[in-house]
Amino acid sequence: MDFTREVAFRFPLCRGEDVRAIQQALTILQSEPPCGTVDGIFGGATKLAVAEYQRRNSLDPNGVVDATTWAAMFKAAAVRQEKIPQGAASALVAAAATAGAAPAAQPMAMAGTAVAGPPPADLPVSQAQALRARDWLFQNFGAQIDAIVLGTPLDSNLVAAIACKETANVWLHWIDRLNAGDVLERCVFDGSGDVPGSSRGAFPRNAAEFRAKVGDALTDMLIEEANETRKLRGYGPQRWLYKGYGIFQYDLQHFETDPDFFRNREWRTIESCLDRFMREMRDKLKAANGNLAEAVRRYNGSGPKAEQYRDHVLYMHGWLAATAPAKLP
Repeated sequence: MDFTREVAFRFPLCRGEDVRAIQQALTILQSEPPCGTVDGIFGGATKLAVAEYQRRNSLDPNGVVDATTWAAMFKAAAVRQEKIPQGAASALVAAAATAGAAPAAQPMAMAGTAVAGPPPADLPVSQAQALRARDWLFQNFGAQIDAIVLGTPLDSNLVAAIACKETANVWLHWIDRLNAGDVLERCVFDGSGDVPGSSRGAFPRNAAEFRAKVGDALTDMLIEEANETRKLRGYGPQRWLYKGYGIFQYDLQHFETDPDFFRNREWRTIESCLDRFMREMRDKLKAANGNLAEAVRRYNGSGPKAEQYRDHVLYMHGWLAATAPAKLP
């Protein structure tokens, strides 16, 4: 089988006979961690197995099967198969070495969501903006993002796509004049039930309800944080309590179980933002039985808006996964 494309963990998930051959080769090589089921679908387990194979063989351990990794992997599998008695193992190697070109990648249906075709008209950012936002995130926080997704079904591009959906349409206007810490500090968005014509069911429904529970000092501090962001956006001050904190918009309803995040202004650090993001995502993955697309939907909630949220995130992830990050200057 000839090498025809780079294969990596991205959405839509790469699938095809070339992916199956990679998994067969990893199985013959007894990869640790194992690549999972030989199903022709390049998921998180296969990515981790490829990355570990690369690390052990002095290749770039990025989990991407490029031409160099492909050649090394199948050469090693061919050598090993000569030492394996006839049976299932040698049959796997034979299948991996079958002549012929790999078919083009086919999109994998994820919970009934199409991620191909023209972009939705209401995406929060354009493709160019999504790539710029991703590159800024990776240049400033790439190590922290890579660390938080290690060993999970998520990848760093998916984290960036969620940040694009949540907040990038605002902070992209700041990154040329604010440092990364100041950008994080000002990610206080999404007015709650105080905004005229709006309503909120979760606690706190508005500033008055929050004030009655926690007192004046914390309520006024959070209102002032919102006003600092409003000033940066060219808006005047209001006595409104905002509900979204941090680059992933950790909701103020979590105050009842996680008050220190808000009391200590922890949204100002990427480590705290990523920690809360992954806490929520792990819960959603468990509830979704490991279905990543369904977990993304649950991360936003339920109903049509959550389905739109999922579709937007997966579409933008496709943009990001198809384009390598810009290199640091």
